[in-house]
Amino acid sequence: MEFTAEQQAHIDTLIVDAKTKWESDILQPVMSERDNLLQYKPVEKSDAEKALEQREQELFKKELSIELKASGLEDFADFINVGKVDELKSKIEALNKILEARKVNTSYVPDDHKQTSAYDQAASKNDVTGMISAKLSKLFN
Repeated sequence: MEFTAEQQAHIDTLIVDAKTKWESDILQPVMSERDNLLQYKPVEKSDAEKALEQREQELFKKELSIELKASGLEDFADFINVGKVDELKSKIEALNKILEARKVNTSYVPDDHKQTSAYDQAASKNDVTGMISAKLSKLFN
């Protein structure tokens, strides 16, 4: 179906009007809102700033390992996650308390330990007089 030149011109003007209306009603508010939000976009860091942050991170890791070695806790480096050296000191203190409690709990505790009497001591030395005196002392006490 072919349109006449008049009809095609009318259709073209309708399309241009619709496009203009869409640009003013929808596109412009979206664009202005986007431009307004661009002010909150984070600033891209320069290569120097990235390198400085990397060095700071490496320095902190070295400090962390030195502190842990000084405390004798370098085996626990993978389990300690802190952001500051101050936090590290409190974690080290807490970990040392736990380890000290474990040392006490796992130390040797004899289970068949009993007091030796004076009679048993004399018997171990083959001291007959001491054995008799221990037995007689029980009678008079």
